[in-house]
Amino acid sequence: MNTNKPDMKGLDQLDTAVLLQKMIVINGMINYGTKEQKERGKMEFKQIEPLILNSVNLAAFEQAKFELNITNSDL
Repeated sequence: MNTNKPDMKGLDQLDTAVLLQKMIVINGMINYGTKEQKERGKMEFKQIEPLILNSVNLAAFEQAKFELNITNSDL
């Protein structure tokens, strides 16, 4: 995999779409949910984090941070 270009490996289009939707929901839970929802969101993220780290290269993370205007401290 080329690490200079945003890329994903090991996921087909459906898997990628499902993962994206899960992350949108988890992000909402963590940022806007009740205390219980925030905790559940953090637990859900811990479960899918290994999949994300194994599938998405650093350039994709950097591109997402740029497009979303997110800093490392925001993460």
